[in-house]
Amino acid sequence: MERSRVTRSDVEFESRYLDFVARTFDRVEVFGIDTRQSRARRRWPLRDLYTDLMTFGDAGAPTEMTAGMALAGGRRTLVRGAAGSGKTTLLWHMAVSAAHGQRTASGHLHEHIPFVLPVRGLQLRRRGLPRPTAFLDVARLVIADEQPVGWAERVLEAGRGLLLIDGIDEVGESERGEIRSWLGELLTAYPLCSYVVTARAQAVPELWLAEWEFASFELAPLNGEGAQQFITRWHAMTAGARDPVERQDLERKRDALLAAVVERPDLREMASNPLLCSLLCVVHDERNGLLPHNRWGLYDAALSMMLVRRDEERSISAHDVIAFGQEPQIQLLQHLAYWLQRNGQTDVDLARAHGLIAGLLPSHPELVQGTPETLLAYLRERSGFLQAPAPDRIGFVHRTFQAYLAAKAAVEQRDFGLLLARSDDPNWQDVVLMAFGHARRRESMELFNGLLDRAERDPANRARLHLLAAAALRYVPEVDPAIRERIEYRLAQLIPPRTPAEADALAEVGELVLEFMPSPDGLDPDCLEARMIVRTAQRIGGAAAQELVRRFAEARRLWAARAQRPPSRPAPEFVRVESWTTAPRRAAAGPWTLELSGAEAPPDLDRLATTVHHVVWRGAAPPYTVLGRLPLLRTLVIADSPALTDLGGLPGLPRLRTLRMTGCPALSDLTALARTGVVFLDVSPNPGAAALAALAGAVRLRVLGFPCVAGEFDLEGLRRSLPGVELVPHSGVRA
Repeated sequence: MERSRVTRSDVEFESRYLDFVARTFDRVEVFGIDTRQSRARRRWPLRDLYTDLMTFGDAGAPTEMTAGMALAGGRRTLVRGAAGSGKTTLLWHMAVSAAHGQRTASGHLHEHIPFVLPVRGLQLRRRGLPRPTAFLDVARLVIADEQPVGWAERVLEAGRGLLLIDGIDEVGESERGEIRSWLGELLTAYPLCSYVVTARAQAVPELWLAEWEFASFELAPLNGEGAQQFITRWHAMTAGARDPVERQDLERKRDALLAAVVERPDLREMASNPLLCSLLCVVHDERNGLLPHNRWGLYDAALSMMLVRRDEERSISAHDVIAFGQEPQIQLLQHLAYWLQRNGQTDVDLARAHGLIAGLLPSHPELVQGTPETLLAYLRERSGFLQAPAPDRIGFVHRTFQAYLAAKAAVEQRDFGLLLARSDDPNWQDVVLMAFGHARRRESMELFNGLLDRAERDPANRARLHLLAAAALRYVPEVDPAIRERIEYRLAQLIPPRTPAEADALAEVGELVLEFMPSPDGLDPDCLEARMIVRTAQRIGGAAAQELVRRFAEARRLWAARAQRPPSRPAPEFVRVESWTTAPRRAAAGPWTLELSGAEAPPDLDRLATTVHHVVWRGAAPPYTVLGRLPLLRTLVIADSPALTDLGGLPGLPRLRTLRMTGCPALSDLTALARTGVVFLDVSPNPGAAALAALAGAVRLRVLGFPCVAGEFDLEGLRRSLPGVELVPHSGVRA
């Protein structure tokens, strides 16, 4: 329909609608900043905190473009990102920009009328997915009934619509196909409009909408500079609500937090996610500069801060309910979260939610002062954890906290069988991991054993379950040594991948794999191990995978620039240092590579032992005692030791993965390697068929490289002696 056919009533409504959209969505909705709880009881404009994030494009390749630049170049875009990466904020910013652009005839969105369509709202309609007339109802805009009859259709027919469809991941997998079909119908009916769709990266593949020529990109994490800017803007945004003394104190907290994020790797990781970065700012402010040591502590601090401390400090009550303690509130929230998780939902109708709360009241006499209705209304208003996606429904503001609370409920109810049964479901991954954090020692051991036992019975999901068990080690402060050894043994069989088939199989597991992949530190970036790591990351895709690929590419560039290898055989990798000191190129944080030339232990060995991952041993005196005191040792190079005949004194090195021996012509006995966790072994010169066949005792060995003259060595016989080990003659493996 031509623009000239727009009626006067359309023009009048559009002016009111655009003004309403600009004011409604120009607000910050970061965790912990509640306009009803803020000191000045005011709103913060979105522009005060909005950060235009960098992006990754097809196959996780960096685009060198911000999200705003990428969106400006196309009319159909799928935006993917991690939980809390800023997807909804991006769409709200687009809606506000379009509304302002229409009124000022400026910006690339100035010809568009924005429609914000949260997927949660789409699925609430009982008579099918909405037609354009119902778009404003989906967004819960109170002026929906004021629109002229047929106005939305006229906007879309003219190609003036900007459809912002947010949160494909917030409905079940079975419902996503229905959403996709509905979107296809819209594209057929209104092909000239612009469409932006968001989803979590693991919810839909990047080609999910390729049939309709959608471009796809992924929101990148905040880099160091971006996190610093975000923290600075957050403090500037909240400073206006405070008196001069409070503002001065806030500046001190800002500077302290900026310094802490630079100094602490754990905080840097958390600050790379916009949601967690905002939560860091809130918790740091509310706790007067005290910061948690990990993500788990951050969630605990948020619960304490939002459920009790704010209202206690302000003597606040609501809905005729006197503020009650933290534990009863957590019980109500986790009961609701667990029901949603078990039923695969992100929100629930109020009647059922009231019934869930009513079932808990008899066991919590401190709650008898309120009814289910008033208690739920209190939690929604005061906790900051709940929201109403529609007038008659309730759900969690962010699914991260739903998972955290659902895990707590599962552990308290000892629903370990259910957790183990759902452990292969990516939608339950966070819940299972957080359950380990909530569990007591005996309970966590039961979960570990259950995961490992199920992995043995379930070959199709074995890799995922073993990796999930390994990831859970971070959540448990004390693990039985036998269980840890069992997990590390399984992990050594998976990581790193040794063949293209293994790399591709690991990639099917997804991002869970990435945290276990070795870094390029101490590796030849052209070796088989490195190539398979890169292959896995490239097939996984996404921001974290691309960062790993980038690090290997940079290592390869640096390696090529400085390496001077003779053509006869490759030189062993090492970082030359004067003695036991940090290698110059690793003076910053990270694993250390050290060179040994004697058996004497340095006086600072205990300090160094916490960071040493890679060692080069040269010379005649074996440093066996020193090696035994390096629990994190992963890579060992033994070079230029002509008198070495065996490794009999080598201690058990369970974390050792890569061993290269070169320039040891007398070496003829490798049986001691059975005590290690070595996966990659390269030995030159060839120690002989008997020595190599004896490696059958090294049960974790998967790749063996050695020099071999064609026709003078029984390769087939060695393969029979070492089943499951890939033989790479001619020293094809370099540590």
